[in-house]
Amino acid sequence: MVLRTLWLGGIWVCAWLVRPLLEQQGYFPHHGLVVMHWMVALGVAVAALMVVLAAFGRILQWDSRAVQLLLVMLLLSLLYFGLMPWWKLQMMVLHALCVLGAVWVMLAPRFVL
Repeated sequence: MVLRTLWLGGIWVCAWLVRPLLEQQGYFPHHGLVVMHWMVALGVAVAALMVVLAAFGRILQWDSRAVQLLLVMLLLSLLYFGLMPWWKLQMMVLHALCVLGAVWVMLAPRFVL
């Protein structure tokens, strides 16, 4: 639960707090994207760690909606880095991650996997 909170909280802070503040000051996208990249990279590491720990603990149920959302969010986070030259598309992916994260929390509020 702590890893999920760190990941989703960081993405929400980047999308709804850091980006508007840096854009208002004129530092976005040149300097602000560095913060976004690190937060999404942290999300990739957290998601991969969650999948590996669940696979070793044999609690991974592939037909569960929460697990499917986790894997989709992991793929979207990797897609984020595939869109490196196009920062506006990256922001669209970041907002999609925010929405999927909210759905993930609503589907499995107490259980991560």
